[in-house]
Amino acid sequence: MNINFYTYNPVFTSKSMTMRKEYCQKADTGQLTERNIANIQGLCDRFACEGLTYPQCYNAAKKHPFLFVQKPETLEYNIREVARRFKNEGLTTEKYLKAVLHNPQLFSFSPDTIEKNIHGIVKLFANYGLTTDSYLKCTINNSSLFAIKPETIKKKIFAIAKKLDISTSDLLNMLLKQPTIFNTNEKEFIKKFEILHYIEENKFFDGSAVRPNQQDLILSILRKKFTNSIESLYALLLRNKISAQLEHGHKLPHTDITASVIKFIKDNKNKIIRFDIPDGKAAKDFIKYAKMLSKSAAGKNIFRITIIK
Repeated sequence: MNINFYTYNPVFTSKSMTMRKEYCQKADTGQLTERNIANIQGLCDRFACEGLTYPQCYNAAKKHPFLFVQKPETLEYNIREVARRFKNEGLTTEKYLKAVLHNPQLFSFSPDTIEKNIHGIVKLFANYGLTTDSYLKCTINNSSLFAIKPETIKKKIFAIAKKLDISTSDLLNMLLKQPTIFNTNEKEFIKKFEILHYIEENKFFDGSAVRPNQQDLILSILRKKFTNSIESLYALLLRNKISAQLEHGHKLPHTDITASVIKFIKDNKNKIIRFDIPDGKAAKDFIKYAKMLSKSAAGKNIFRITIIK
């Protein structure tokens, strides 16, 4: 069984896919054998002190049906041994078990594989300040990282850093603070970075703020939320452009941005809202987004946006 780095779901072989489908059907139709049920109950019993419940085990098995056939003692060893090996870094059985329940395929990963993955990535990025402790905190918040090969993560980080011309250490620091961004592939990450950069460009375009140097600008962008969808980023930019048109002291709220923009569109459906944007990679896509949002909210496009080159 392999792991797809971008989705963090197990990639099953044709044989294991058939098994997964078979056991999901058995679980849904109540056709599991006594041995299957005993395995799940046994797993539950072995972690009763950690608060594991039968429904949690059952739901995990539906996602990873190998739990129906694997021996509970093997699964228990896999969990407790990983926690033991990283005890000095603060990993407990409770913490690791909670992470595994988010990605049940980890039940089947041997402690040697998990340890190799953790130590491997720390070794690759030790010169950039990565420690076992800091990376474990990251994996607990994005448990799929336990299963990812170090070279795969290295390739992704270096590719993004090179493409965006930002330091590896700055990028790594940002990823550790937003661990779910490891789930994002290179193209999506780069596009979000470019949109966030464009949002900052528009702030300087609309106001009189002094533009920071490139390094400070990059660090500012890396502190933004990359977990937001691309659509929500465009909504933020549209909110900023609308607010720049309002009287001094009046701005659309930052909370529930898309809803506030839609409300503005509906309240001003009989007006034409004009504003300029600087040229850039995100300009045309942003205009398309504003047009579609306006048409869905008011039945027509109330925005007239000009690209300034």
